[in-house]
Amino acid sequence: MAAASALSIFLLNGPIDQVLAQTTRQDRPVPLNQIARTTLLNHFASHPKSLNQLVKTFTVPEAYKQSRGIFVTLSRGGKTRACWGSVNAQEGNLVAATALACEEALTKEYRYPPIRKNELDFLKCQVTVIDRIEPVSKNATLNPMVDGLMVRSGGKGAVLLPGEARDPHYQVMQCKVKAGITPQEPCQIYRMRAHVFR
Repeated sequence: MAAASALSIFLLNGPIDQVLAQTTRQDRPVPLNQIARTTLLNHFASHPKSLNQLVKTFTVPEAYKQSRGIFVTLSRGGKTRACWGSVNAQEGNLVAATALACEEALTKEYRYPPIRKNELDFLKCQVTVIDRIEPVSKNATLNPMVDGLMVRSGGKGAVLLPGEARDPHYQVMQCKVKAGITPQEPCQIYRMRAHVFR
């Protein structure tokens, strides 16, 4: 498959920043990190709502009526406790996608010990919405504090979200290690433009 057609599934219609900038203050949607927080609290409630019931409690404003890849990161003291998501859209709107990614971070994350109820007061929710993914050349200038990174080689691949690395060289090397790609092995590198709700 040609690089352009392989990448076409990742290209999206306009950055979320532009959509959000068009909303007035009174119409401003609930930030996605607050939706993730509500999902987190619901997960540990004595009588939790189903994910579908929970999503219906939120109004889906125009700015969120779009399908995009989303990652939810739950951290404690600046260290990741769980992170889950996809570069591809999984739901029809950003509210449902955020709730799903948060629930999956709580139930499917295998790299860290399971999150416990007594951690709730210490956890911070971050939601990363993928605006677009674009191929970059080997010598391209990367800004890991602003852009995420995706690497692919054969059937292997991995993602580093914006801010997970401070140095461009480390960002590429860490992403390759995460994917199981050796430092000498060639790979396709993609820059991820994203909007982060903290």
